[in-house]
Amino acid sequence: MNRPASSQEKIDPTQPTSSIESQFLALMDQYQDAIFRFIYFRLGNRPLAVDITQDTFTKTWQYLSSGKTIDYPEAFLYRAARNALIDYYKKGKTSSLDTLMEGGYDPATEGTVDEMFRNDTIALMRDLIGLLDEESQHIIFLRYTEEKPIEAIAALYGKTINAMTVQIHRIIKKLRTLYDQKHGT
Repeated sequence: MNRPASSQEKIDPTQPTSSIESQFLALMDQYQDAIFRFIYFRLGNRPLAVDITQDTFTKTWQYLSSGKTIDYPEAFLYRAARNALIDYYKKGKTSSLDTLMEGGYDPATEGTVDEMFRNDTIALMRDLIGLLDEESQHIIFLRYTEEKPIEAIAALYGKTINAMTVQIHRIIKKLRTLYDQKHGT
């Protein structure tokens, strides 16, 4: 199977269809979990994140099969996922009890105090990260959720390692400030 060696390798539609298909499948194998986590991190709803992930890869396949080239597959997939999320938010969310229960919410379940605090902390961090600009959100996601090395993130954004290190430090400092403002400390 022709697996893209890195996020920098092109997928060229001028190759035979079977080659494009094998490259797409390799791309899917390589990035499906990361794209799912990227979407799930923003939604917090597993079934919906699965649907949007599938939609992202479906649109990617349609793009490739129409004869277009993807120069940077990893960046392309994250952008496609981000666009799919934007489309979802434009359509509007449903918040019926049936929808919530399908997503795993069970009103009869009682959690321990530790679980409640952990869930509150996760929700708070998700809210705080949501206050950041889109690029900062993506950088924090790549660094701490995907555990990407700073070198890879810097390459993805076309920056030096030192510049990316400083940017990550500033984002964390901003999150601390936002946290302090929220808690009045």
